[in-house]
Amino acid sequence: MPLPRLFTAAFAAALCSVAHSADFALAAGRIGAKDVPALAQFYQTAFGMKEVNRLQMGQSMEIMLNFGATTEAAKANTAAMLILMHRDVDSDADPVPHLIFYVPDAKAAAKAVVAAGGKITTEPVAVGKAGAWIAMGMDTVGNRFEMVQRAPSGK
Repeated sequence: MPLPRLFTAAFAAALCSVAHSADFALAAGRIGAKDVPALAQFYQTAFGMKEVNRLQMGQSMEIMLNFGATTEAAKANTAAMLILMHRDVDSDADPVPHLIFYVPDAKAAAKAVVAAGGKITTEPVAVGKAGAWIAMGMDTVGNRFEMVQRAPSGK
């Protein structure tokens, strides 16, 4: 079984084994690229993520990223990680799978994405009247993501 399918199958099996647990939490988002280190650099530059682990398995590489003011803080962060893994082809053919990031300012985040080499596919737009904003983008190899600026508390 090719390595990407093996990781996907293992992750799906792990999710199914706890499907009825009350303690659900997102473990990680996994996306791929031909050049994993270059894609990691994009997420580090655009979103301020830090590399917390790197695995080399034969010709395949996996880089794990998380948020934190320092690498040590990112390693200590128990929130869901972003896992980047090798894939043979960079493609944006499937528009549904994507990452979702909470951002403090959707317009500023969109500018940071473009400055880091990504694309904004849907400019930041207000959602409802509570003050929330959403924007859609693509990283440097075509993986899609959504940026959500939550409404200020109390609205």
